[in-house]
Amino acid sequence: MPVTGTHCGRDMPLAPGDVSFLHQKQQQLNTMLGERAQAAGATYVDTFAPSTGHDACSPADTRWIEPLRPSSPAAVVRPNERGEQGMATAVLSALKH
Repeated sequence: MPVTGTHCGRDMPLAPGDVSFLHQKQQQLNTMLGERAQAAGATYVDTFAPSTGHDACSPADTRWIEPLRPSSPAAVVRPNERGEQGMATAVLSALKH
């Protein structure tokens, strides 16, 4: 989710406050996952940062996550092909370091 939901429109019909809340929860979850990975000696790959600007409220030709009314063959509020490729790129980059 974007920081604010002022541009989410019909495809992602959520109140702006709900979008901000969900964005905050995503950040909290990612922080927790990173901490748990570090504690377990595992590598955490951040896919949230690279997806900034490609959220479910972004235009259909740039988004990585499909909104509640998807425009590509992907599940609702799940990564589309661009999103899967973006996450794969982040993982491959982490493996190279």
